[in-house]
Parts: sequence; C-alpha cells; structure tokens
Amino acid sequence: MKKRPFIIDCDTGTDDAIAIIAALCSPQVEVKAITSVNGNVNHGYTSRNNLDLVEYLGLDLPVAKGAVQPMMSGFVQVETTDLTHGRTGMGDLELPRASRSRFDSRIASQLIYDMAVELEGELELLVIGPMTNIAIALLQYPDLPGLVKHIWFMGGAARGGNVTPTAEFNIWADPEAAQVVIRSGIPMTMVGLDVTEKAIMVEEDARKLRIAGTREGEVVALLLEYMFRRRDAGGENALMHDALAFAAAVCPECLTFEENFVDVECRGQYTYGHTFVDRRKKTGKAPNVSVALGLDTTAFRKWLVDTVLNGVQRG
Repeated sequence: MKKRPFIIDCDTGTDDAIAIIAALCSPQVEVKAITSVNGNVNHGYTSRNNLDLVEYLGLDLPVAKGAVQPMMSGFVQVETTDLTHGRTGMGDLELPRASRSRFDSRIASQLIYDMAVELEGELELLVIGPMTNIAIALLQYPDLPGLVKHIWFMGGAARGGNVTPTAEFNIWADPEAAQVVIRSGIPMTMVGLDVTEKAIMVEEDARKLRIAGTREGEVVALLLEYMFRRRDAGGENALMHDALAFAAAVCPECLTFEENFVDVECRGQYTYGHTFVDRRKKTGKAPNVSVALGLDTTAFRKWLVDTVLNGVQRG
C-alpha cells in the first residue's frame, strides 16, 4: 500500500505530541516533516519538543522552525501561562535533549512549499496549531493551493469556543492566517470543538499503552497520566483535540461530516476568531470545508490505542 505523504504543522503541547506519535505509527501515512509554530507554549519549546521527540523515537526526518508570532502581531500575542500543557508543553515529561538531530535550515513555509512541489500535488497537511505557517506559505507562493491535496485541521467550532464564547484557541490565536487558509480553495476538513471535546481518553487506555513496553507507548501513557492529574485538579480532561484531526484523515469512520461554507471573523469585539459555519445555508455560498460534527468516541479510543501499539513506522 502506497503511503500518503504528510507534513505536520503544530504547536507541540500534550495532545499535539500524541497526534504526532499516532501519525508516526500509522501504516497509512509517511510523515515527511514536522514544522512548528507559536501557540500552546512559546515557539522555543514547541520546536524543541518536536526535535527531541523525533530523535527519542529513533527517527530521522526534517524538523523546521516556523512563525514565532501571529501575522497581525498587533492583535494577539500567543503566550499561554496556565498549566494546560505544562511549562514546556509536554506536561511534566522531560525527554532527553536531542544531541544528533538538527533543525532543518529552511523555515516552515519554505519547507512546506519545497515538499509540495517535490510531491507533485500528493502532499497532505495536518495543521494542529495556529495556521500562521500555512498562511505565510500561501502568501509567498501563489501556486501552492494547486500543490496541496488536502488540509486536515484542528480548530474552530460550529458552535461556541474555549478562549471566548465564540472562538476556539487555534483560530483565535491567528484569525487572519486562518482566514487566508480557509479561503485558499484547498480541499480541507475542519475538526473543531464540536467533536474534540467528546474525544476523551480514560485510564484503561494509558494502562494498555504503558504495558506495551515501547517508547511511543510509554510517552503517550505519560502524557495521558499528566492529563488525568490535570483533570483531577480541576483542569481540562484528557481531550485528544489534535489526534482526532489526524483520525479524520485515516479513520473517517470514527466521525461524521457535513459540507459547509466556512469563514473566519477577523473583527468584532465579541466575535474575533469565530469560525462562521453556514449550516443553514443562508449565505448561498458553496461549501468549502468538510466539518466534523459527530464522533464515535469508543471507536476513536480503540483506533488511537491500536495505532500507537502498532509502533513507529520506519521506512
């Protein structure tokens, strides 16, 4: 079976790391590169987390640094201070510092474009942080939309938000970038809070992963255990926001989707960063995004555990 080439663009916190490991373990996918963006934690941590994780799992693939602030820096400076993802983004897990691996010499937007050209329209993007890098690449290279097969992104919501009453974090962090990406014409799937807030892992999942005795299983188990402690202290549950976006690409039977016209609000005192999803078809505009709206949580949990137990795919 020919593997599908992916680039993962992320702001690596706890659930981003789990999504990356799931992609690296998936037999359907070849991760061609990982690019980082400022988001869950400062970019200096997100980029380092990617490099350390790749080397710890014994892989050799390009890891590139990306945007350190939103495109419209006068609006939102993304710098989280709570302990949702821990100080460095990896909960309380400390991976060995990468000693052999080095960051790719290209910035994220250049690497994305180069690989899109090389792969002649077959490249897919898993975007699980603010969309700044993708928007920059689109603005730099007008031919990029014709070179990307599909974008799978975690962000937004048909209803509600988690940073404001109307905005989800990844979109709120850089709405102007999200608007550029969503208006690009690239086929894309949105996996937002409507479904990710149902993607809850439980202690039994961590136990299965830990007893497997693999590095990838151990890392995911440790991250989940941090999330359970966070939950018990009154914080967010063990939500797999980002891994669910990857599941949309390789386990679509876990979710249900609806084709809708989607846009991003970049103004408004109360609606900045809101993803407008025209479910009632009031605008008369053609659908441009496949929006995930339903989830089989049991099937998703089984898929994620089984995928990680499958082990990292080494070419």
